[in-house]
Amino acid sequence: MRCEDVAEQLTELMEGSLPADVEASALEHLASCDSCERVLAETELVVRLTHDHGRLEVDDDDRHRLFGAISAE
Repeated sequence: MRCEDVAEQLTELMEGSLPADVEASALEHLASCDSCERVLAETELVVRLTHDHGRLEVDDDDRHRLFGAISAE
């Protein structure tokens, strides 16, 4: 799995709604990719911080911008 694939499926991964084989592939990638692991951790933090304000909806464009900004660091 590529970083772009993980970014596209991040919400589903966090929700546990990916098919088992896709989830396993994403988790395998995360175990070996510091950048994607950081993106996941940052996204989980944002979700926790905004939990009291309702459900966080991140569209694909925003998700790609977020992933790009974090990857650029």
